Amino acid sequence: MKRSFAAKLLGIVLAFAVVIVPILGTFSYARETGYEMDCPNIYIHGFMGTDLYVDPENPDLGKVWPPATDDILAAVKAILPDLGKLILTHDWQAFSDAAMPYVYDLMSPAFLNPDATVADNSGPKRKIPPASSINSKSKLDFSYDWRLDPIEVADELNEFIDYVIESSGCDKVTIECHSFGGVIANTYATLYGNEKIKSICYNTTAIYGETYTGELLTGQIRVSTDSLTEYLKMAVDKNEYRELIKGIFDLLDAAGLTDAVVALGNKLIENLAVDASREVLAPMFGGWPSIWAMTEDDDIDAAMDYVFNTVYKDSDVDRSALIAKIEDYNTRIRPYKEQTLRAMNENAGVYVIARYGYSGLFLTPSWTSVTDGVVDTKNSSFGATVAPYGETLSEDYLAKADAKYISPDKTVDASTCLFPDQTWIIRRYPHADNCRAVTEMVFNLLYSEEQATVDTFEKYPQFLYYDLDTDSVCPDTLQDAERFTFTGRLKLIMQDIFKLIKMLFGKIFNR
Repeated sequence: MKRSFAAKLLGIVLAFAVVIVPILGTFSYARETGYEMDCPNIYIHGFMGTDLYVDPENPDLGKVWPPATDDILAAVKAILPDLGKLILTHDWQAFSDAAMPYVYDLMSPAFLNPDATVADNSGPKRKIPPASSINSKSKLDFSYDWRLDPIEVADELNEFIDYVIESSGCDKVTIECHSFGGVIANTYATLYGNEKIKSICYNTTAIYGETYTGELLTGQIRVSTDSLTEYLKMAVDKNEYRELIKGIFDLLDAAGLTDAVVALGNKLIENLAVDASREVLAPMFGGWPSIWAMTEDDDIDAAMDYVFNTVYKDSDVDRSALIAKIEDYNTRIRPYKEQTLRAMNENAGVYVIARYGYSGLFLTPSWTSVTDGVVDTKNSSFGATVAPYGETLSEDYLAKADAKYISPDKTVDASTCLFPDQTWIIRRYPHADNCRAVTEMVFNLLYSEEQATVDTFEKYPQFLYYDLDTDSVCPDTLQDAERFTFTGRLKLIMQDIFKLIKMLFGKIFNR
């Protein structure tokens, strides 16, 4: 099958975009933190949360994901001559024909077989500690192949939990699940129940999906100047000179340069979206059952119709086994998410942590959805009401709402969450970050003697703020409010300029 390089390139962008691609007892007092583990803890990582190897038993053979830096550089070097020709001739097809083999070789090792089984025994290195090393204080990682059917992975998780319980001599475990790991944990609980779980923390999970996933799987790809600018700002949020860089982005926008980039991007999308879906996006992401499990309920039917009846309408490849796995999840797991979560809350400690402060994926119409950079906050919080990005809840809404559940910046209402008193929401905390302070918070919650709530710990109220400079969390008091004023931004930009000058002088005179 002929593959367009530009389509491949768009697929790579989308792949990295996914990376760059969610109760009841109350106390009238606030306790000090400090926990004592009385059973093992299992951490379930998220989508792309572990490397995948060509042969897990022989890691020296290399990885299928992520692509090795040397391989990426070699591919770029190989296509440079053809890039030069493209600049002169504007012949995209010739460029595509020349460069396609290199790009395909770079990305295709991560593809699954058409029946959604693993190709060539690739996968993660399994981290299974010896039984003698497991006790009530053990903190364990559950390693799994995040491309696969969540039902298959849930079976593996059940075996791992049984192994940990038997080895430790305890009768239960605690679980922290992150991102797609929440889908795995919820699938496990739907199939196997919650009797073996003492408590669980859903740490910014994708149980209710991600809005942009359904949009990508239905071909809704479009870039705007605002969406690209905001996404770039998020990408540099942990850079030491972030305010200066963000100011530069704003200047580029004001000068119209961002418009030019966006116009070119949209032109390519308009001409190549079908090829991108057929040759990269669908075979890779559409071939991973995990992606379908992270598609929102409202989008799943349209996404399946688009991929299998539009993108693949002329394909003679048998994908019936893949479709059967997707439908199996849609039938056995998807309709029972809330039921499973409520049952968990009846029998175990339940804690939900959501994050917010960033826009959605810049390539899709839903970019104005407030997210942690990946998962929509309304989904990771199990139902919070959230204002569109850059806005606040309306005055009429706020007048009728319970002020206790309104975030200090008036953008989030936690009262509509599935478990409003067991949901913590952290502002400006990126999806993939895992700071020590939040880990400490998670363990204080998981090993609380009774079901903790947002009123239990003084240092962990419902709304928290992540301090990028100190890599810590604290009660949200809008301590960074100056970022939202002209004079405040100017002050921060000047501070970054002086830091940069000081660094440059230091390098010059310390040689």
